[in-house]
Amino acid sequence: MLYNLVSKSIPYLFVLFFIFFESTPNYFFEEVMIKPYMFFTIFYCWICSNFKQFSPISIFFLSTLYDLIQGGIVGITCLFFLLLHYSCRRKFNDLISNDFKETWFKYILSFTAYIFIISLTIIFFNENKIVIKNLALSFIFSIALFPLFFFIVDRLSYRFRGYNE
Repeated sequence: MLYNLVSKSIPYLFVLFFIFFESTPNYFFEEVMIKPYMFFTIFYCWICSNFKQFSPISIFFLSTLYDLIQGGIVGITCLFFLLLHYSCRRKFNDLISNDFKETWFKYILSFTAYIFIISLTIIFFNENKIVIKNLALSFIFSIALFPLFFFIVDRLSYRFRGYNE
């Protein structure tokens, strides 16, 4: 019973770790602060790998916590992940695939849309300037780290899938 509880909490702890890890400053050559979107990548991988792992209410709370810690507009991240979860649950093949190249391409498309909408809301509501160089580096690092995170999450999801079903 204790092992079952621990195995069910591993994905939540993993995602929470990346929420707080992403909120710490990471400097590139001690001058430019780079913030790869690790939470978005990890959460996207978990939902695509095993959408039954997270309920819509847990997606809502985790993504709201992420938005609150990041200090942005609350709800945009939640909307993206709830739509992804819904599409996986309804078996729409637009967002899920067994082919990794298709999954990576769909990740890039959804991540690009997410970054674009987040940037527009920051400009529109906060009237802050966005440093394109930092945003581009974060975007490239996030896309480059996707295969590694997908491999790790897929292995963890496969390992704990038998215990959750």
